[in-house]
Amino acid sequence: MLSTSHKSSRHAATFAALLAVFVVQGVFAATLTPPLSDAEKIQALIRTVEARKDLQFIRLDVAHSAREAANVLRIKLAFAGDRVKTVDDFIDHVATATQSGKPYYVRYPDGTEVTSAEFLRQELKRIEHPPAAKRAIKR
Repeated sequence: MLSTSHKSSRHAATFAALLAVFVVQGVFAATLTPPLSDAEKIQALIRTVEARKDLQFIRLDVAHSAREAANVLRIKLAFAGDRVKTVDDFIDHVATATQSGKPYYVRYPDGTEVTSAEFLRQELKRIEHPPAAKRAIKR
């Protein structure tokens, strides 16, 4: 028969082992999250635009807020319908396409401007390759 101290230490060791298994499973679950679909990536890009209240979105030489820019993207996406099959279709033919031929720009707080295509591709990389902890949370 085991003494009480042996039972306690055995229970503590069992608990520690189980805790380690749960932690490892959590880490694997976070890293094994299935990749986002193209539709999910498109929605994530639009949410990213809307969240960037620090930026101005330049369309036809007029600065627009993040909310306005996101709403324009939603309208253009709805109008494009099922012609948009991939996130690249969205960026190339919806989010950056203009009737005037003049590109859209994104202006950072320091005054730096980049094309909307460059901005969206940079954000897409972040969406496709988030840190493991964010990957498990963002869906």
